[in-house]
Order: sequence, then structure tokens, then C-alpha cells
Amino acid sequence: MRAKQLALCMFILSMIAGVASAQTIPSCPVTRTVTVRATILVSGTTFNGNCTRYVAGPELGDGSQSESQKPVFKVVNGTLRNVVLGAPAADGIHTEGNVTLTNVHWQDVGEDALTVKKSGTVTIDGGTAFNADDKVFQINAASTFTVRNFLARNGGKFIRQNGGTTFKVSMFIDRCDISVMGEAIARTDSPTTTVRMTNTRYSRIGRQLFIGFRSGNVSQSGNVQY
Repeated sequence: MRAKQLALCMFILSMIAGVASAQTIPSCPVTRTVTVRATILVSGTTFNGNCTRYVAGPELGDGSQSESQKPVFKVVNGTLRNVVLGAPAADGIHTEGNVTLTNVHWQDVGEDALTVKKSGTVTIDGGTAFNADDKVFQINAASTFTVRNFLARNGGKFIRQNGGTTFKVSMFIDRCDISVMGEAIARTDSPTTTVRMTNTRYSRIGRQLFIGFRSGNVSQSGNVQY
């Protein structure tokens, strides 16, 4: 019996270790700091910040929950990589269309880290986000939204579809580390929105992992609570 129990414990530990090792969250040591006084537009191209820290000037906002703030970056059918957003970050990043973010970090989220403004496929691969008073990612248009290799800590929700909307969002969360969310990992009011979370570590999630999703619209595998 003891041998079987030991084998079971070793199996569970190996599974946890496997999930942890699968996460490859990159870093971006700050090389310089730039104050942004007008939104930087990235349209149809790739913007490489080379780990520059971008801080919002007062022209964009103060990083509060005010809805009148402007984004530091607006990405339209483009790619943003190796960027650090410092404090204040105003309204973070807005996306329109098909957008990829690679190795993007929010040191202090501000209003929202990122908002999907127009429909498309948005992929966030690698990065971190800290201290979101409400949500980290806000989705305001039908989209496929993927986050992988990402660490988020201290917020209300990791992903939130705009309240009261019924358009479909396909959410994918893979190889992330999500902790200290006061309400949930993801929330929607849409009967058609789906979420799939895989190979992810999570802890200290408030009410429940997923709120508002219809039965059958949530799938999980390989996740570990710690």
C-alpha cells in the first residue's frame, strides 16, 4: 500500500513539474524609458521596442479607471514585441484586426492592459501584467483571443468580455500563471463565448474560475492550482 501511495505522489509531483516546466515566460530588462505624449500607431507592420519602457504622458491619462484615457499603443493588423509599459500606462494597448503581441510587459496595468476594439485574431505570447484594478484584458468585439506563456498577478479578472454583449469570443489560455484575481480568470455575459484553459497554474482566484459561461463552453486540461 505504501509503495502504491508513494508512486501516486510521485506521479502527481511529476505532473505539477511538467506544467511548471512547460511555461516559458520571457523577461524584458528595461533598456531605456520614453514618455509617450501621443498614441503610437502600429499599422500593418512590426514594432520592436527592444525592451524600452513606455510611460504615458498626461496627454494620454494618469492610469486611473477613467474611461476618457487614450492608449499608449494602437495596433492595427500588426505586431508589437519587446515592449515594457511603465506607470502610468493610461489605457494600455488597443487592437484592431489581426494582432500579435510578443514579450510585452505591464509593470502597473492602469485602466486595462489591452482592449480589443475591433474584431480579429489576437495572440499574446509571452509577457507579464501586474496590479489591474479591474481587469487585465478587455474584449469589446467578436474575436479569437489567445494568451500563452503569460504571468498575471493582482487584478479583478484576467479576461473580461464587455458587459452585456452577446457576440462570440473564443478564448484560449495556455501555459500561463494567474494569481490573486479578485473575481475570476474569465467572465462573459454571452451564451456563445467559449474558453479553453490548458497547462496553466493558478492561485487565489476569487468567486470562481469562470463566470457567465454556458454549460459546455468551458474546457480545461493539465491545469494546477497552487
